[in-house]
Formats: sequence, structure tokens, C-alpha cells
Amino acid sequence: MVAGYAGLPFGDFSQCEAGNVGVLGVPSEVDSGPRIGSALAPDALRKMSQQLGTDLPVNGRDLGNLGLSGDWSGALIQLVLQMVDHDIIPVVLGGASDVASVVLRALPNLPVVAAMQLTRADVAARSENTIWLGLNGGQPTDVWDQISQRRMEWRTARQLDEGHSEFSGMPDCAILWVDISVIDLGHAAGAISLNPAGMKPETLVSVIATMTCSWKAIVITGLAPARDTRGMSELTVIETLHAALRNG
Repeated sequence: MVAGYAGLPFGDFSQCEAGNVGVLGVPSEVDSGPRIGSALAPDALRKMSQQLGTDLPVNGRDLGNLGLSGDWSGALIQLVLQMVDHDIIPVVLGGASDVASVVLRALPNLPVVAAMQLTRADVAARSENTIWLGLNGGQPTDVWDQISQRRMEWRTARQLDEGHSEFSGMPDCAILWVDISVIDLGHAAGAISLNPAGMKPETLVSVIATMTCSWKAIVITGLAPARDTRGMSELTVIETLHAALRNG
């Protein structure tokens, strides 16, 4: 395995202290479709952060990759709960979207900020304390109805690119879920889902940087690094993570 993410030493949960981050790779693969490769994302992000000489604004440990044999979702839930209980921020590098679904199940009472192109029924069914970033026009009607009924806040990719990033109900703390497919295909080709009308990378980074809530967990999904030979998708993820941790 390559060196730890952004210069962090490899270690285990017991070596983390309150206020640290615990970076964990969960290399799950998408079930189907032509753009596979999400299992490669955690190590690709580690490698790119080393090439860039990136340092995180917080200390912590890289916990390596979670083994996906057996009940990996149960193991992930337990590890996330342990970290949050000890005031350690889980930074979970997926993997497919099932990784984020597990983290959200572990922390059902926390608000969510979800950066993704399409809404998801499992997130829309949660509490009203959810903010959606970067939605496009192809939302399922039934899920859109759930968002409206719960009075969730949302901004489209176009609204955010035009600077409309104010939110009336910003929570004090939340889970941040970024699916790289929220980025426009022309800017970041390394995504599981194609999004030709998505956000600009700099928009995503700047929007996350201005959010004042404390992130109790951060999850990245949907990155298929082999699809982006320039590495722009990994760079976007790394810059977004660092913007989030500067505030969180």
C-alpha cells in the first residue's frame, strides 16, 4: 500500500486523540455500469496527496483500508461510532455510494450536507435537517416530494456556480457526503456517473469552505480514478476535504 493520506502516519483507532481525524478507505465497487473503478479510489487519493505534498490542517491517523469480507458494513458502523464517541472525525474514502449509506445509518440523528447530482430516497427519508448541493434537473418525482414535505434546503449546480450559496438553516454540526459525480464531466472525468451539467470544482471547494458547521463525519464516494488520466477528480476531492477540515 502507498503511504498514508496527506502525510498522515498509518495507525489504528487507539492512536487517535480527540480532535484528530481517522482516515479510512472503504474500497467497495459499484454493482454495474460501464464506469467501474471506485474500489481504486482510496489508494489513488493517498498517492495523489503524496505527489502534491499535501498536509492536512488537522492531525490524525490513516487507518488503512477496511476489509470487505464478511459483515463489512457492521464493522464500518462500529468504527464510525467509536470515532465519533471519542471526538475523532471519521474521513471515509469510498468506494461506491453504499459506503456513505452505511455511515448515515450509523449516525441517523445528525444533519446531512449532501453534494450530489441526484437525490436519494434513503437520504430524503431522513430528518428535515438536510442540505442538498449541486442537484440537476433529473430528480425522481417521489423523492422530490419527500424533500418538499420535509422542507429541506437545496441548491442546483447552476445556482451554486452563480454564487447563490446562502442557506437559512445551516446546522451547528453535520455529516458531509460528497459524491464526485456532482462535478461537471468536463472538469473531472473520474466519476462513476456522468454529469454534463454539474458543478465546477472551484465552486464545490468554495461552498464547502464557507460552511460554518462542524463536520462530525466526512464521506467521499463515486470516484473512479482510472477514468481521469489528468488526476483532476482526485485533486478536487483533496481540495474539498481540506476546505472542510479547515472549518471542521
